[in-house]
Amino acid sequence: MDTFTNMDTTVDRNTPYISRPWITTALSLRFNDALTYREIAEQLNISTSATHKMFKRFRRTGINWPLPEDYTPERLDEELYAFNLETNLPVKKRRPDWPLEFKIRMAELSLQPDACVAQLAREHGVNDNLVFNWRNLHRQGLLDPATRAGMIPVMVEPFPVPVRQSSGVPDSPPVISCKLTLPGGTLSLTGPVTPELLRALVSELRESEV
Repeated sequence: MDTFTNMDTTVDRNTPYISRPWITTALSLRFNDALTYREIAEQLNISTSATHKMFKRFRRTGINWPLPEDYTPERLDEELYAFNLETNLPVKKRRPDWPLEFKIRMAELSLQPDACVAQLAREHGVNDNLVFNWRNLHRQGLLDPATRAGMIPVMVEPFPVPVRQSSGVPDSPPVISCKLTLPGGTLSLTGPVTPELLRALVSELRESEV
């Protein structure tokens, strides 16, 4: 007897994503082949607990077998798991964590010629804004697993260079230290002496030597 793991689970480009693709097969094994929950679980390679809870949900919804023609696998999955099994209260829908392969497939479909994103999103039960977002990420190569790891866009702004404010006070003359060796001795000068003052002093000394 074939097991669920050996079944052809290839998803073509037009097949919506289903989180529990084994539900219809499990119902058929129960109602058509009269298998027990344990036998169904073993054949489909799922837990007995998951199998038992699925049939409990099926009985509670009042859906008949064979399934009505308008019951697609997506609708069946949605109705069976739309409530809490213990409280029977509606389950607050969480934002689905769509598989990466599904995002890439939806992005590629949206890039096909004459593709309508709104219709594509409606057929696959996805918000059209998500499809637009996945398409943009796919164009930028950000849906590639090797690219997505740790890639965070960073904008580098130039660091402003502070402008030196003028105080309006003229710079003080530099401190000059020099020594002049004269016939009569050595003259040492230290302090804020300007070059002009120094030249004038040297000129006076030379004239006094003549």
